[in-house]
Amino acid sequence: MRSPVLADLCYEGDLDQFSTRLLTRLGYRVVASSRVSESLELEGLRVVPRVTVRRGELPVRGFKGVRVLLVESEKDLKAYQRLRGLVDSVRVDYERLGDVDKDFIRRLVGLSLPVELVFTDLLRKVLGRSSIDFHLLLLRLYTRGRLRVYLCSGAGSAGEIAHPEAMASLLTSLGVPEPYALGAVYRIPEVVLEGCYLRYSQS
Repeated sequence: MRSPVLADLCYEGDLDQFSTRLLTRLGYRVVASSRVSESLELEGLRVVPRVTVRRGELPVRGFKGVRVLLVESEKDLKAYQRLRGLVDSVRVDYERLGDVDKDFIRRLVGLSLPVELVFTDLLRKVLGRSSIDFHLLLLRLYTRGRLRVYLCSGAGSAGEIAHPEAMASLLTSLGVPEPYALGAVYRIPEVVLEGCYLRYSQS
């Protein structure tokens, strides 16, 4: 079995020589960034475009990159079946969303798309002892095989670039079994990228 291609699907820092060398030294081979409009290669690092959109901004026509739906209210997942094929993953704005009910979770699971968690946000909440109940719910659904979850760095600078092992360790510290923690960092981001590449080849 081949090793997965390590990818960070939300790197928003500078793409200069220092940061690209640091990313490759840590093992990253692909990053997705909203700072680029087309795929490019930088010193062995592949950079692919990323866009984060709200429900009212869909569909994003002709975009060749990672498309992430930002969910800010329960209404964003109504008629969730129509979202399939329009986005590649989902990011939940927990601050705006507030409490969720069973219908929201049912729609999120039924969407059958990976949910993006951000390392910098989650770590900040853990260290600040803020509530992470919804994060823990998503992680439980993930370990039960009902939902796919991946962890990206959310780094806004080279100084925030996270070691992949540190990201996996954060998940295990929250009770996620190691194989699932490694999958959320190493495997599922690659699956998202494979889906994007397949879409490119068909367009």
